[in-house]
Amino acid sequence: MTELLLILASLAILAVIFLPALVKSRARTSKLGCANCLKQVGLAFRTWAIDNDDHFPMQVSVTNGGTLELTGSGLVFPHFQVVSNELSTPTILWCPNDESRTYPTNFTGGLTDKNISYFLNVDAVPEDGSSLLCGDRNLTNQPSGKAGFVTLSNGTRIGWTREIHSRSGYIAFGDGRVEGNRNGNPHTVIHLPEGATNCLAMP
Repeated sequence: MTELLLILASLAILAVIFLPALVKSRARTSKLGCANCLKQVGLAFRTWAIDNDDHFPMQVSVTNGGTLELTGSGLVFPHFQVVSNELSTPTILWCPNDESRTYPTNFTGGLTDKNISYFLNVDAVPEDGSSLLCGDRNLTNQPSGKAGFVTLSNGTRIGWTREIHSRSGYIAFGDGRVEGNRNGNPHTVIHLPEGATNCLAMP
């Protein structure tokens, strides 16, 4: 009986020592996975743009294979469906830390905004480093009255809720780079050319 108690006590001590490290390791892995997903999404959109006169699907008519006429709906998934040939798998659209979203299994039938962890900027411009393309959906910025869009203008500060990466998030830009930011970081202030906006469709 004493030996059993000693074994149980030893296991409890080991759990106290190693569990926090495992939790931190899982958080780091999920953040790296999220950043990698956004890099792949950015590459897919830029590859699509190369084949379409340097325009993203949101600037190309549906009759020419784009999604221009769908941008006003506020839906996100149709834009990702259009670039599905450039994406290796629909799971790229889902952050492993996004526990309130369901895992997407294909680009057709079952794909909806409920399978997507990332917002999409319908104003995104290819190769523009000041233009957001997509990023973690759990922004603290409130949607405007227009179909759930979040509109960011020059000088807007953005932030994230605790929901996915605990008050931090990742953003992919029109030039292909991906940045991670925490709430309060100076880099979370959006700098745009005069008159430009980032109109974010939120899934």
